Amino acid sequence: MINFCWVRWLGVVIKEIHELRRDTISVCMIFLTPLFQLVILGYAVNMDARNLPTALLNYDTGRLSQVFVAAAQNTDYFSMRLFSSEDEAEKAFTAGKVIFIVTIPEGFTQKMLRGEKPPLLIQGDAIDPMAIGNALSAIVQASKTMYQYDLPDPLQEQEKSDDFDLIIHRMFNPEGITQYNTIPGIIGSILSTTMILMTALAITRERENGAIENLLISPVTGLEVVVGKITPYVLIGIFQSVIILICAVFLFEIPLLGNVFLLFFVLIMYIFLCLSIGISISSVAQNQLQALQMSSFYFIPSIMLSGFVSPFISMPAWAQAIGSCLPLTYFIRLMKGIMLKGYPLDALLPDFLPLLGLTVIVTGIGLKSYRRTLD
Repeated sequence: MINFCWVRWLGVVIKEIHELRRDTISVCMIFLTPLFQLVILGYAVNMDARNLPTALLNYDTGRLSQVFVAAAQNTDYFSMRLFSSEDEAEKAFTAGKVIFIVTIPEGFTQKMLRGEKPPLLIQGDAIDPMAIGNALSAIVQASKTMYQYDLPDPLQEQEKSDDFDLIIHRMFNPEGITQYNTIPGIIGSILSTTMILMTALAITRERENGAIENLLISPVTGLEVVVGKITPYVLIGIFQSVIILICAVFLFEIPLLGNVFLLFFVLIMYIFLCLSIGISISSVAQNQLQALQMSSFYFIPSIMLSGFVSPFISMPAWAQAIGSCLPLTYFIRLMKGIMLKGYPLDALLPDFLPLLGLTVIVTGIGLKSYRRTLD
């Protein structure tokens, strides 16, 4: 016979509710975490990227080139901006400000009116094949019918698949291999999860079991404690990065085109940044459960809004603003730029400088918060 008293059970329930009510951080996480996930997944994550920034190089002054531009923009996948020179367009393409470069050659209209098939070049950043796949499919379909009312009657009556030669160059990933896009993001997500969570839980656990007090009564200085705590995790992060890179190059055949030393400098910088975030979380969390909840609350926007799950360019403006404040956004771009594009440091400065600034700021906050914890 089970001895169960409903009054005693109700007393335990009321006691747990009071305990939970005093834990304000956990209560906030209970309400904010599902709400945040719902908003991000419902509004920010968009697999079908639209209005992609496109550099237009139009060397033709005829009407039919304008018809192509209008038809491309009517697909809602291209947001074209006229560039004056090829160098200017290449710089914008390198900096990630445009996803496509569309080049309409001189004499395009005249050749079409003569019944020829002039070439038209579209270059796209294909590292994320999902981001440009629908756009290229839409422009190929539109090219078959966009001139059905603009060409002379004899040319309209000719049965042919299209009126011009559409040349598509999928830059950096011509085969559309999805691992090219996912592996750099996986490196960042693994480092974020491991470094932040391990550091936050380890320091919070020490404070709970009284290990920090043992350090305080020892002759070790505060700076020595901080550096000593961080060093093992830095080594763990480097070890993880090396393992992932070896698997990426030899198992998934991901190219490593850039400078290896620059790559590891970015990795070490990001490791320090993640450790500093973990230290900052541990200074706020009162127990390991709170540290786990706060770490998870950071991971959600970091993974969803960094361009790892869905194309960054397809997210709404408010989501891009949040993503621009997250270190993982710049880390993924730098890893792709170094590994897959072989860019030098000067081409990576628009993403390198924000990551460096975030590292300095967050590291300073983390060290100061840990010193305050020791005090």
